[in-house]
Amino acid sequence: MIDSPDFPAITKVVRVDNRASKKGFWGGCLLTQFLLIGALALSACSQVNQDHLKAGTADYGHYPNGGGLFVTAAFGPDGRLWRIVPEKHYVYVDYSADLGKTFSAPVLINTEAQHIKVSGENRPGIAVDRSRRIYVTYAAEGAQPVAVYFSVSADNGRSFSTPSPLSDKASEANSFQGRLALSPAGQAYVFWHDERNRTDWKQPGNSIYYTTISGQGGHTSAQKLSDVLCDCCRIAAAFDGNNQPVLLARFIYPGGIRDHGLIKIQATDKKPQETRVTFDQWAIEACPDHGPAVAISDDKYHIAWFTQGSARQGLFYAYSTDHGQHFSTPLPLGNPGKLPSHPDAMAKGNHIYLTWTEFDGTKTQLWVMQSNDGGLTWLPAKSVAESTAEVDFPFLLSNNKDVFVSWNSKNEGYRLIPVN
Repeated sequence: MIDSPDFPAITKVVRVDNRASKKGFWGGCLLTQFLLIGALALSACSQVNQDHLKAGTADYGHYPNGGGLFVTAAFGPDGRLWRIVPEKHYVYVDYSADLGKTFSAPVLINTEAQHIKVSGENRPGIAVDRSRRIYVTYAAEGAQPVAVYFSVSADNGRSFSTPSPLSDKASEANSFQGRLALSPAGQAYVFWHDERNRTDWKQPGNSIYYTTISGQGGHTSAQKLSDVLCDCCRIAAAFDGNNQPVLLARFIYPGGIRDHGLIKIQATDKKPQETRVTFDQWAIEACPDHGPAVAISDDKYHIAWFTQGSARQGLFYAYSTDHGQHFSTPLPLGNPGKLPSHPDAMAKGNHIYLTWTEFDGTKTQLWVMQSNDGGLTWLPAKSVAESTAEVDFPFLLSNNKDVFVSWNSKNEGYRLIPVN
């Protein structure tokens, strides 16, 4: 439970109805309702216009359409920063050897044009293992309105395999919002929303399926993890001390409550463990479009999430010392009057990092907050960047030496911002 009395309070040192179509969420939804701190705003939940950045800015000049806003990045074992960049019909990968100051010429992933589907929640993924194999995922229209595709490079990014759908039912049911995650042992996992099990479109909720990808470009059969996943909130993933995946996602609980739960995949063939971990009592018949964050270090779980429930509203952080069975009293993050949103978390031993954005009606500010004692106390939050243009979500990255925030914006372009 999130409000366990066994934990001290953390101290601070300083949809629109999308079920009308038989094709499901992506077939029938053009816009969804996005709640933030008492205000209901429209948020795109199908194809988002990709032409956000003008050619010639932020190393996007060599992209035919100037590059898309929803960029994902990851460090490789040699310190290079790899980036996947979507456009309207194509997806590219490039890299930087100077911490994001300049980037290489992009390599095309899909040689045949596709209708790329991308948003902040339904974003592309990239990961690089210790053998420098590069894994990428993205969503695009296929036999159904949307499917998660994957591709692998076995030659350090010089070429990529022909993209193919991950779901074995991609021709029959939508799959979207893929979450690519690489375990410390080097195993690539992909988790996604899947509509194959939906029979009553008047009832909300998708299933979570997953597979593992090999460095040779193959993947295991899709396996189901859970039902009643909130339709348009992305999945967060981390790995425990046994290299097993731990997922944090927004589920639909009885009474239409959209709170968060942990799913832990077992090393054996045992049934995955599911535990509800937030009890904010957010009853809403719409799509929040607001996925959570999870990080694990030394078997201590750290989560961050957004809610507009009857029990609490805003952005929050909590930790667990018993593998997610109980969590500390939630710590509110940011200025409630400036719409704090879209958190990410990173745990490196006792050093915990949080990032999020705030919007004051004119500009978006990027905030970072750090703890040096496993989340018990926190240094004052700092604003490290801002933009008056449209922005992507922030993500924390590490090259095993330093910590950065990966952040993209329409006017300023891609930025890799040091945290330390």
